[in-house]
Amino acid sequence: MKVIIVRSRAIDSAVYKVAQTLYDNDYDVTLLVWDRTKNLEKNEKEYNIHRFKLKAPHDKWNVIFYLPLWWLYEFFYLLRTDADIIHVCDLDTLWPAILVKFLKRKKLFYTIYDFYASNFQEFNPKFISKTVIKLFSNIEKLGIKFTDTLFLTGEHRFNEVKGAQIKNLRYIYNSPPDLFESKIKSKDDNILIFYGGMIDKVKGLEYMVEAVKSLDDVKMKIAGEGPYLKELKKIINNNDKFEFLGWLSYDEILKNTLEADILFVFNDPSISRSVYGSPNKLFEAMMATKPIILNSEMLISKIVEKEKCGITVPYGDIDEIKNAINVLSNNEIRRELGENGRNSYINKYSWYIMEKRILNEYNSVEN
Repeated sequence: MKVIIVRSRAIDSAVYKVAQTLYDNDYDVTLLVWDRTKNLEKNEKEYNIHRFKLKAPHDKWNVIFYLPLWWLYEFFYLLRTDADIIHVCDLDTLWPAILVKFLKRKKLFYTIYDFYASNFQEFNPKFISKTVIKLFSNIEKLGIKFTDTLFLTGEHRFNEVKGAQIKNLRYIYNSPPDLFESKIKSKDDNILIFYGGMIDKVKGLEYMVEAVKSLDDVKMKIAGEGPYLKELKKIINNNDKFEFLGWLSYDEILKNTLEADILFVFNDPSISRSVYGSPNKLFEAMMATKPIILNSEMLISKIVEKEKCGITVPYGDIDEIKNAINVLSNNEIRRELGENGRNSYINKYSWYIMEKRILNEYNSVEN
């Protein structure tokens, strides 16, 4: 069977994992991505990757001026390219695919990584924000009606799409592949904290930085890029407790995860997309037998509390973050929480389990 997967961003480990899973199970896979930074010149994957090379911003309001060009490109690409299943990701890929679904009578799968309406919560004035949120929410829920299968990245996200007409719903957590056997331990006596991902103000990185600054024998590595990078570097001010690694590949992110002692994820709870987020760092920590610190306002923090695989703290509370790091400086506590996470990963959240769910849906089309 021929499959086209569509994603409006080229750097996204989640969609590549799905493509690789399908390729490994004898599907003819093409991945159509919008390469907004034009930095993916090499195709190191075994399946075909087709790139729309138009330079454009990520996660900024002015991307709306570029979207019509992307939609036209996606529509005509899907129209002229043969596929049995079209699998699109997020609202900025959905409606061109719906049109092609009816024109060519194809199956349409849809994954929501970010419910699009939530991206507009930061608009000012607030009455515009509420109007835009309602508009995009209704547009996305209407589109879901025309999809054959909806994939969400966790049960906690169902409220975002509540009210939509859903034919078939499956939950696919954004878990990493199991690389536990290649685990690398830290060689020095310092507690090493690692963050790899988007460097944005809403990630609360400055709170962890301030906590680490005041603790002895604790160091931090930071990988990634984003609009808050310059400000974060000013806060760190060449302090040798911190090391910037730049943008890393997903494999390099996992390697650093395996080397770290503690991981963390913070998301500003005043923004609903942060509250509903399903960060892959949680499942990467579970896979790697590492405890994690999350802010308690995130809905997914309930998993941390239920599985006893880390510590939750209020967002922005530096004293509580310091207390959590001090607790996790104890080797036995760190080992116990890490093993709890590992057991949960194996039994509930592993990519092997997610792969089976994906393949069951695809195989049902064949049958």
